[in-house]
Amino acid sequence: MTRIAHSKHLWGAAFPERGTFMNRKTKGAIAVGAGAILLLGGMGSYALWSDAEDVAGADITAGAFGLACPNGAWTDVSGDVPVTAVTPGTTLMVPGDIWEYNVTCTVTATGKNMRAQLSVTDLGTDSTLPPTSRVDIETEVDNAAYTNAPIVVSGGQVLPVKVTVAFDPATTGTDFTNGQINVSGMQIMLNQVRPS
Repeated sequence: MTRIAHSKHLWGAAFPERGTFMNRKTKGAIAVGAGAILLLGGMGSYALWSDAEDVAGADITAGAFGLACPNGAWTDVSGDVPVTAVTPGTTLMVPGDIWEYNVTCTVTATGKNMRAQLSVTDLGTDSTLPPTSRVDIETEVDNAAYTNAPIVVSGGQVLPVKVTVAFDPATTGTDFTNGQINVSGMQIMLNQVRPS
């Protein structure tokens, strides 16, 4: 029976031991991975292609809105006496008198879909002390009876406003003597509304 000599030499010297071979293999893989990480690190954050275009145009700007009414004037327009200026709180009203308040208001209104309601507030027969049906109060806006309906307004538009207070000439006895009609809190308001 023939024996093979030096088997330890053949397996030990000709080939590295298994542990050494695996260590080298692992170290090589780690080195390759570290190189890839370094490459990616040098490239910054990872992203695919992209592009962008500026959008032509301007900023959105809001319109303007407002109402300017200078001090109006009260006059006696009773018809059976000359037209004269009167001052509420100083001049005293009597049955048969008709007083008018006139003022011209200028509108500031710029923007698309602009509609508004112009009204005279804090005025009416419910503001009389004591309450009475002997006083009639009417309001006109832009030379038309006030209806509280929205109107189209534009910048620079001029709107005449008139308030008429009439003391019933058929008032008898001492009805409404020393009575008061509150016009000191009267306001002319312009409120924007949406188109209907």
